[in-house]
Amino acid sequence: MIRGSKLIGFVGIGIGVILIIAAALLFVFWLWMLIDCLKRPDDKFAAVGNNAKLIWVLVIIFTGFIGALIYYFLIKKAEMQNDKLIIIALLALVVIVIILIAGLFAVNTVSTVSIEPHTSSKLIESTPYETPVSSIINHTAPLHAGTPDISAIQPDSGTIGTKVVITGTGFTSRDNNVAFRLEPEGSNETFKVGYINNLISYDGRTIEFVIPEGLGACAFPLPETTPVTACPAIGLNFKPNQTYPVFVVNQNGTSNSVNFIVYG
Repeated sequence: MIRGSKLIGFVGIGIGVILIIAAALLFVFWLWMLIDCLKRPDDKFAAVGNNAKLIWVLVIIFTGFIGALIYYFLIKKAEMQNDKLIIIALLALVVIVIILIAGLFAVNTVSTVSIEPHTSSKLIESTPYETPVSSIINHTAPLHAGTPDISAIQPDSGTIGTKVVITGTGFTSRDNNVAFRLEPEGSNETFKVGYINNLISYDGRTIEFVIPEGLGACAFPLPETTPVTACPAIGLNFKPNQTYPVFVVNQNGTSNSVNFIVYG
């Protein structure tokens, strides 16, 4: 399609150049008739009268090539001999101008219709689309529906400040809680689980966090209850050199657990 548009452009330029040349020839003919009219004696006009010359000058000036052509056939032609060649040339020039104008109009019409590029469905399908990070963060619905499931935790041990990556499925774009079981379920301790809150998953398959000095006492968002549930503002600390079951809690539910060792 690009080659076709270039060809149409070249044709249009060629027609434009020929039209300029034709217009120049017509102007020369018009000027020739005007000069002839101005130089012609008054008694050489077909119509006898003092104003015949002035009328013809005004006709040629205000009607352009048409007036010059009329002047040629009615006045100039009467005194010329062997003028058939000039008449044929004039008629041919007029026909050429008409054809070129029609051709230029057709080229403009075709270029307007065909140069517009066509986007195929394959091109649309192959165009990558990247979702802005901001839209992922603000998206409240889960990226991957279903109960969260942990397939791996890397590394599986570390100290306070260690960066950890959990891999799995069922993670939501935000409001993921990584839970550490601090005490066995049968323990008499009030807070058996500590949480790292408000974690983001950009792809629904990974969660990144850093082992903090203290954990929160609740998983967020809190359930809506009456009266309103309040989370105790306390920090739960790790016991050094112990293994903790780790699991993910979010709007999709609670995942399986994997072990993580916190060294002191």
